[in-house]
Amino acid sequence: MTSIQQLKEHIIRMNDEKLLNQFDLYNSFNLQDSKEVIYYKIIEYELHRRRLLEHKIMEDAYEGIY
Repeated sequence: MTSIQQLKEHIIRMNDEKLLNQFDLYNSFNLQDSKEVIYYKIIEYELHRRRLLEHKIMEDAYEGIY
């Protein structure tokens, strides 16, 4: 089983484009598994830390996704 710390380190190493793609992918799923929810939340936090989450949400709202 992958630890949360290993997931964090993996996500931190992702470039912005890959991270945004992962966010879109997991955002489109109906997350039920706890590992998927944790992975999604770590991605969301990393996007917030890089100051990309707010821009992504505004962009998606403009395009009518949200």
